[in-house]
Amino acid sequence: MKPRYSNYPIGKLLLHVIDQSGLSPKEFFAELGFNNFSKALERLDCWLAYGEGNQLLIERLQSSRFAIDRDRLTAAMAENDVLLQREREVVARREEDEARQSFRPHVEVIPELSRPTQITMFCFTGGNQRFNIGLPDDISAWTWEDQLAYLKQVVPENFAKHRGRTFFTGSIVGYLYRPTFDGDPIWLTITGEIDTQGEPISASRSVAYLRWH
Repeated sequence: MKPRYSNYPIGKLLLHVIDQSGLSPKEFFAELGFNNFSKALERLDCWLAYGEGNQLLIERLQSSRFAIDRDRLTAAMAENDVLLQREREVVARREEDEARQSFRPHVEVIPELSRPTQITMFCFTGGNQRFNIGLPDDISAWTWEDQLAYLKQVVPENFAKHRGRTFFTGSIVGYLYRPTFDGDPIWLTITGEIDTQGEPISASRSVAYLRWH
């Protein structure tokens, strides 16, 4: 087995246990019941590289003569969780910054179906982004009356252009106006009017369209 290293507490602990076992890595994993050495290494590498992985490795280790002291394992996993959470927060901030920088005001279509009739083709073709409407970058600075007037012009044009339908999610039943990144979307009818009857956006409904960045 080539030299391995981990930045994660649980990864370091696993490597220490293997090193102190007095067995070769292949013998060690065989004793844990892993007959496929390559597969066992894949499980280990996942823990080493990402700080999380298939629990079967931990379960078999804890059922063997190499079991880690429970308090020590609990402490390592707690440290691990803190590190993983910190990394996730960094990733989330980076993704939000990228999304914010690339955001452009737009209008999204609201489709009839919450689930595409052909999921693979829907994703392959970019979802419903092709039906969305790009807007002037400074539209949020316009007067509200000018914004509404513009929407009443471009929304019906879009509806007519696409004959009121999407490719894989049925008819266009409305639109979502997104003038800014942080603001809540505004529901519009197919004529560009404010839809006061618009239902709250649900997770199931949002599946049918992809965010425009």
